[in-house]
Amino acid sequence: MYVPVSFKPFLYWLLLFSLMAFGVFLSWDLAFLPLIIEQDNTRICMIILLLLLGMSCHCAYRSVVLSAQFQMFDAFYLESDAFSDKPINKRYPPGRSLAQEYLFSSAQTQKDEVQSDKALMAELLVEETRGSHQVGWFVVAAMIKLGLLGTVIGFIIMLSSVSGLENLTISDVKDLMQKMTEGMGVAMSTTLIGLIGSMLLSAQYLLLDRMADRFVALNISLGDRFLVTPIEANGAEL
Repeated sequence: MYVPVSFKPFLYWLLLFSLMAFGVFLSWDLAFLPLIIEQDNTRICMIILLLLLGMSCHCAYRSVVLSAQFQMFDAFYLESDAFSDKPINKRYPPGRSLAQEYLFSSAQTQKDEVQSDKALMAELLVEETRGSHQVGWFVVAAMIKLGLLGTVIGFIIMLSSVSGLENLTISDVKDLMQKMTEGMGVAMSTTLIGLIGSMLLSAQYLLLDRMADRFVALNISLGDRFLVTPIEANGAEL
């Protein structure tokens, strides 16, 4: 039995983001996060955190969009289930409901018995549902690369601190240790923030991808079950 999904994508994302926000607040309250940011003179950690915040807003937007698509799909499913012997009428403007566009187009290809076109429409539905998530996965990879870049910069700072030193005095040793500590702090801080940021962001996009896959699977299942009945347009035009 089908259970309406409706706003589950947004609620799942909100729960995940709330846990992330609590972790960030806890690390800030324990002075762990401020220490890491302070040790990073390159400001790469700040860039990674800003990317995490910005792409989390994109995840919030995508969760709202998927929730709206699920809500419109639920309306089509309930109408098809209750009135399987009657035509299913169009109710949304063109381009608003991905389920409506797919179901009516799939019905037409089923009528024409063009299976290749039906498979192509399924691929287009997948692209329209989760295509914009590719930007998020690119940013996930970019966070890791930024962390590695900070590691390289940190080691460069460490190595540059020992170059040109021949006769060391006590004051030189103190300066050397300070510069080496600074370089190590940059390397470790950027690597840690890059890894944690990429994991937190990838968890959000993984959730959105799974919900998008479920949306596509439900559309294909509905098409196979109910599009054997006639489907007609009523009032709305493509």
